[in-house]
Amino acid sequence: MATVDTFNVFLSDYANVSRYLNTRLNKLLTTQHLTADTFLIMHEIGQSSQPLLLMDIAHRHRVSRSAISRQISVLLSHQYICQQANTNDRRQKGLSLTDAGRRLDQQLITTIQQTVHQWTLQLGQPRVDTLLSILNDFNDQIINHEVPTSN
Repeated sequence: MATVDTFNVFLSDYANVSRYLNTRLNKLLTTQHLTADTFLIMHEIGQSSQPLLLMDIAHRHRVSRSAISRQISVLLSHQYICQQANTNDRRQKGLSLTDAGRRLDQQLITTIQQTVHQWTLQLGQPRVDTLLSILNDFNDQIINHEVPTSN
């Protein structure tokens, strides 16, 4: 079990890192009317080789369809994405980036990659690789195996 000092350091570092990352990302995204979640959804849509369905995005993010729908509405209202009805089932609408959404996604990714490159220069590639490995392990071993609680 972690000592009280270890736990306090964890809480302090977690709060500082989380606040720093949120501030940095939000500063970049708010000028484009995006939140971190909305940007991640937009980027995911852009990375897909075929239009994505809202329900598939909700499943991947482990949230309700209505929660994703609110994010999708923002992206649609700013014309960053578009919907296309499935020819076999008109009720299903695939989501794709518009040209404006594709340009914005690339611009934001380039800016974020420049920032990560600076961090890599400061911390060194081995430490960044270790951090990413730990985060990946936490995601795979803790988050993906957590039993959902009912509300």
